Amino acid sequence: MEGHDDDAAVLAVSQRWWDEIWRNGNLEVIDELFTEPFVRHVGGGTARESRAAYKARLSEFQRVLSRAETVIDDRVVDGDKVWTRATSKGINRETGERSIVTWLLIQRIEDGRIAEHWVATFPGVEWTN
Repeated sequence: MEGHDDDAAVLAVSQRWWDEIWRNGNLEVIDELFTEPFVRHVGGGTARESRAAYKARLSEFQRVLSRAETVIDDRVVDGDKVWTRATSKGINRETGERSIVTWLLIQRIEDGRIAEHWVATFPGVEWTN
C-alpha cells in the first residue's frame, strides 16, 4: 500500500503544476513547487535554472499563447517521476493563428517539489486522434 501512497503524493505535485501554474497561470506557486535551482532538460540541452528564470519563461509563453487549453492525453507515475503526454491549443497573439502543440513532460519529484524535468514539444502535431 505504501507504494500507492507515494504514487499519489508524486502525482499530487504534478497535478498542482498542471492546475495552478499551467492552467491558471499562477506563477507564484513555482516558489512552492520547485527546488532552487532545478534541472531543466530540453532539445537545446540541460541547464540548472532558477525559479525566477522559469517564471520569466512561462510568463513569455502565456503572453504569446492566448486562450490556451491543455488536455492531458496520457500520464504514468513511475517511482519519483510523472510522465505526461499533453496537447495544448490556443491562439498565437503574434500571428493570430490557431496553434497546437503536443508535448511530453517528465517531472522528477524530490521531497514534494519538482527537482528536474524533461520537455519535448512538437508544434503543429496532434496525437490525440
